[in-house]
Amino acid sequence: MHSWTFRLNALFTFTVTVLAFLSALNALSVAFYKPVPVATIENVKLNRLPGSGPKRPNAEARVMFDMSADLRSLFTWNTKLVFLYVTAEYSTELNRLNQVVIWDYVIENVKDAQLTVGKSQTLLLPRHHNEYPLVDQGRGIRSSADNVTLYLNWCTMPVVGFISRQREGKTEFKFPETWEKLAAASK
Repeated sequence: MHSWTFRLNALFTFTVTVLAFLSALNALSVAFYKPVPVATIENVKLNRLPGSGPKRPNAEARVMFDMSADLRSLFTWNTKLVFLYVTAEYSTELNRLNQVVIWDYVIENVKDAQLTVGKSQTLLLPRHHNEYPLVDQGRGIRSSADNVTLYLNWCTMPVVGFISRQREGKTEFKFPETWEKLAAASK
């Protein structure tokens, strides 16, 4: 007959094949599911960071914002976590497209997927200003003719399958050309 190693190999191969088939079915079961998340970013305010002034080589700023999001529809039986982040996008003479992540948060379960950041905070989240400074290469952000646009982005990490990315909650604002105007706007 067959040796014990041959039988162990056959059992292992069968187990891995069944697990791969079930994983593929799990990924396909939500492939055509279209979630409908709702997100808004509003009340954007600008503050000057300490130490950022005319003698610094790069422009830095703190962006204060209010955000609300209902991302419960992103959670299915195949969702492991949702990585939520806010990006600031703008164009300057040096770079046609600048994208800077200014805030992020990891949502691990559906009960935390409905959140409000800012005035009426529903979760104990980091402060509603950006966690990471908005640093521009040079001083182009202040003299840019275009607006700075904030987007709420998220990546849905599945248990099995491909990571999906989406964005929502667009809001625009313009940087003042001088730091004096920026300091006056924050009061």
